[in-house]
Amino acid sequence: MRTLVCAIIILATVSTCDRRPSFVVEVAEDYNRLFYREDGWTGSDIAFSLPLLDGRILWLFGDSWIGKIREGRHTDSAMVNNTIGIQEGLDPATARVEFFHGEKDGKPAAFIRPADGIGVFWLSHGGIQTDRGLYLFMSQIVSRPGDTSVWNFRAIGIVMAKVTNPLDEPNRWRIEQIKVPWAQFDPAGNEKVFGMPLLREGDIVYLYGLEQDAATHDRYLLVGRANVASLEDFSTWEFYADGRWQRDFRKASRLCNHMGAELSVSYLPRLKRYILVYTEGGLSEKIMMRFASSPVGPWSAPTTIYRAPEMGWDSTYFCYAAKAHPELSRRDDELIVSYVCNSTDFWKMAANARIYFPKFLRVRFTGIKGEQP
Repeated sequence: MRTLVCAIIILATVSTCDRRPSFVVEVAEDYNRLFYREDGWTGSDIAFSLPLLDGRILWLFGDSWIGKIREGRHTDSAMVNNTIGIQEGLDPATARVEFFHGEKDGKPAAFIRPADGIGVFWLSHGGIQTDRGLYLFMSQIVSRPGDTSVWNFRAIGIVMAKVTNPLDEPNRWRIEQIKVPWAQFDPAGNEKVFGMPLLREGDIVYLYGLEQDAATHDRYLLVGRANVASLEDFSTWEFYADGRWQRDFRKASRLCNHMGAELSVSYLPRLKRYILVYTEGGLSEKIMMRFASSPVGPWSAPTTIYRAPEMGWDSTYFCYAAKAHPELSRRDDELIVSYVCNSTDFWKMAANARIYFPKFLRVRFTGIKGEQP
């Protein structure tokens, strides 16, 4: 019998004063089927996507399973730190996704590894293709000595990977690694980083950032911008602070709180609204959405659009990585959203192939109260 989870539909309306859209949410089973694999690439987290100039879609993943799923569990498998996928076609019923990873000593390895040999990369900050090349923004991650938990890692920086031949097969890409200077970390756990090129408007790319405050145990949204032709010239980047653009990233204003470590900002022309999607606080069953009339806000109060049912399957399960994929939409009133669920017990995650791969939702907007949709 079809489960209630697969049939769940949420209807949301909001007050006129907020002027936020009404919408319905349903599980996008067509995209779930596209990404469920039992051989080769069989699961990952992060799941950023971006459109390529030739019409294909590039997928960026974090730690990924390479191997087999048999009887609902991962077997004869290896986990590598990052992989990518290339999607052709927008109809998930007929679309095709080809996955790529690296090799080392004849075994699966990460698609891209740090040139300085320190730590690993997670492709967690997205990317953008311009006439000058494909730019991917990656977190450089190292292990915490003596920590055997699933949280035994910390970020040490953001690296921009510039691909000069993105139309070639990914395994033949020529990649230059450039360290992004706009990152600050301290021993207490405070962080401020920029480098999520989530939105392009004409010649301007909005590069969002995050500030982690160890005292408040909260994460805040920041925003910067750069000209699309000068992404590599970091001296030209500007950061939004107290209503104006300036050059000191440390002064960037906090736009809203309770952010996840991953997020998306999309513009829907039909609604004339920017839409911010994230997991509440980073780890939660709640997928949140905020709205604004500008890329810098002010952002509306958050609305819970979905509660991930996987959090109720096992006490060790947690969900995260919610973000939207506007390039997947085939209607001007919809937004495709993904999230990932995991377990604090690695072996429970390995034993249940129903988790640890992107899960998809379809959000359809029905207009803004008091306005024409």
